[in-house]
Amino acid sequence: MATTIAGGGRALATAALRALRRCGREPLVHFAILGTAVFALYHALAPSPRSDRIVVSESVIDGLRQEHLRRNGSLPAPAEEAAIIQRYIDDEVLYREALAMGLDRGDIIVRRRLVQKMEFFNESLEDLPEPSEAELRAYADAHPERYAQPERVALTQVFFSSARDGSAAQARAEAVRAQLVNGADPAALGDPFLRGREFVGRSERDLAAVFGTEFATQVMTLPVGSWSAPLHSSYGWHVVKVTERQAAHAADLREVGATVRRDWQDERRAEATRAALGRLRQRYHIEVAKTASATYAAAARPPLRSTDE
Repeated sequence: MATTIAGGGRALATAALRALRRCGREPLVHFAILGTAVFALYHALAPSPRSDRIVVSESVIDGLRQEHLRRNGSLPAPAEEAAIIQRYIDDEVLYREALAMGLDRGDIIVRRRLVQKMEFFNESLEDLPEPSEAELRAYADAHPERYAQPERVALTQVFFSSARDGSAAQARAEAVRAQLVNGADPAALGDPFLRGREFVGRSERDLAAVFGTEFATQVMTLPVGSWSAPLHSSYGWHVVKVTERQAAHAADLREVGATVRRDWQDERRAEATRAALGRLRQRYHIEVAKTASATYAAAARPPLRSTDE
């Protein structure tokens, strides 16, 4: 009896196997299997359906309150807060509908804003280390042209306005110079000058920004302690005495430390951003037309594939 049962089981298994083989040769079965696979793949890769749920959390409300405080100098009253929340909900509805309609695509302003936000995001991924004094000193030494301190002077000037006296201003300046050489008080002479009579610790560039390039160049050649012949500027004429001169010298961290630290951090941040962008580029297959600049194509990373190949 056991032999009969075993034989019947084998026959049933054989029949089932033959039936499966016949089904496997049916095109309709192939179609059903393929359709199931495509359906599963779509659900795995397709974006999540748009949510119809808008949550205005406590953190969002607090952010709205702080924004109102920043703009108006006070927290919103209850009626103002209700209006602010309503406006936030309206904005969120419009934002989601715009995304659903694809209005973000092809808009250069939206594109630029998203690029900017990604740049900020990349910068925030890594905290910059605090530079040591040795690192800052090495950085300053590597950029002497940037941090070297130029020659500076302190001066007193007596002004004679061309707007007031025209061509006679120079003659007035020459006459008063004689008085100054003989010890007259400069504070009692000349015309009022908006930027003042005394200038301390000014470089040639600083003076050029106030008086013009020609005036600044002449002042930097004056000897210390003597009243000059009248010097011309865009305002009129000036009799000048340089009272102090500081020679140009290499960077001193006590003078430029804050600037060096900021520049060091900016450079490290830029390096980190370039590295992050390089990693992101590796995710893409980039193609550039042959009409693009050969210099750009040679410098681009990663290597580019031409669309004309």
